[in-house]
Amino acid sequence: MPTSNEIISWFARHARALRLDADVPLPAALHDAQVVGLASAVRSARELVAVTHALMRALVEQAGFRAVTIEGTDLTGAALDHYVHTGEGDPEALLAASQSFLRIREAVPVVRWLRSWNECHPGDEVSVVHGPGRERPPRDLPEIEAALAKANLDWLADTGQRIVHWGGTAHLLVVDPPPGQGHPNAGAIMRAELGAGYAVAALTTGSGSAPFRLPLPPQDFLESAFVGTEHVVSCVDLAQTADAPPRVREWLSAPVRTRMIGPVYDPDRDHEFRLDGGPVREAIDLLVHVPRVTPVTPLDGRS
Repeated sequence: MPTSNEIISWFARHARALRLDADVPLPAALHDAQVVGLASAVRSARELVAVTHALMRALVEQAGFRAVTIEGTDLTGAALDHYVHTGEGDPEALLAASQSFLRIREAVPVVRWLRSWNECHPGDEVSVVHGPGRERPPRDLPEIEAALAKANLDWLADTGQRIVHWGGTAHLLVVDPPPGQGHPNAGAIMRAELGAGYAVAALTTGSGSAPFRLPLPPQDFLESAFVGTEHVVSCVDLAQTADAPPRVREWLSAPVRTRMIGPVYDPDRDHEFRLDGGPVREAIDLLVHVPRVTPVTPLDGRS
């Protein structure tokens, strides 16, 4: 659904600033969940990594989450967990051995913070979710989505530790297509299993560089609702929209369309790099927006 001026004006008035240098106030949906997905629209934007870290920190410090899933660590998750518990190992080397979107300088402080927390809180430590090595990697996208969800659900059942999942929009928004028209993603699988026990923060972007050129979002994308906001980072708790005007409630009940940028992207075809799903308010609990992004720094120092 195109974003009207009425919706833009409402978001400009009601979006609040999300300060990353202070305690982040957590919406009840995230605070009370068993698994929270932190879903980045683009993994190579420095500001979205910073938002991820701030929300992760708040969930650990304020809400008692004690496990973190880091997408892209199938081969390194156990070693990262060993590092955050013992300090043994090199976090930079472990990230460099993980999937390419984690081979960035900005990820290092996140892992080091987990280690610091554990040093300061013996007996109340945070773990990195990992599992036994698979006999073979998932063969296709449905298997990838099922494996991501299963890893979290198994860890939750086995340990009782509530989980922060650091990942991407494609996997974590609640997107469950109609029968015969695709497959559920990990977020939809976890919502079906946990109900309100699975919550998701969607981390969205305006324009900038990541390091490819990122144009302003199309008018029919979710992100376009934030064009009138002036915060460095804005957020809207979608549970607090019951008193919104009818047009806004209608927009929030319409199918979600949002940016989804992976390792392959063409800014001249920006409209094609998207995720479509069910109603906005069912797909997302906390909507976070960074209007201007800059690129992360590769661990190898190359841009």
